Amino acid sequence: MNGMLVDSNVYYLPMTAAVDVLQEPEWPGLRTRLRNAWWRLRLALAEVRGILRRPRGLSPEDVAAFGEADTPRHRRHGRPARVISFEDARRRLRPEGRA
Repeated sequence: MNGMLVDSNVYYLPMTAAVDVLQEPEWPGLRTRLRNAWWRLRLALAEVRGILRRPRGLSPEDVAAFGEADTPRHRRHGRPARVISFEDARRRLRPEGRA
């Protein structure tokens, strides 16, 4: 080191006497346990709902492996369309570039 002495700011506290008495753990009451179980159930149901609502499509690797012709064409929709426009549907089915 550089040879300079620096006072330390570390203080040692005296040890306390060891306590031999073991305390019993405090269990939560019935109300707290029911509230915790309710929140765990809500989180589990939210997870299940999220999994069921997740779109089920093929990954790009699957499309590359199986090819475009083998990919399923069905889609899941949350609700039916409010306005039916046949012209928009035709444009979606037959874009301008395709004949």
